[in-house]
Amino acid sequence: MDRIISIELFGKAYTFRAEAQLSHVEEVANYLVEQVEKAMASAEVPNKLDTVILAALNIANDYLEMKQRREQLLKDIDQRCRVLIETMDSNT
Repeated sequence: MDRIISIELFGKAYTFRAEAQLSHVEEVANYLVEQVEKAMASAEVPNKLDTVILAALNIANDYLEMKQRREQLLKDIDQRCRVLIETMDSNT
């Protein structure tokens, strides 16, 4: 079921439709607002375009860091599983 969500950026309300659970959609919207506010606070003379671009870069950076950590975690899990399998095989 689609949900209608509204967020406010730069004093203007933006409404969008989402299919995900309400808690997830709200988390995404809050994260975006947080990143835009953080970008506005760090800019010397913030304008909307620069603020949105900086927020997008920060979000992309967060995403890529998490993706890299996930990939490393999967490699670590795979390696540990191999060691466990080898240990179990050698004990039988």
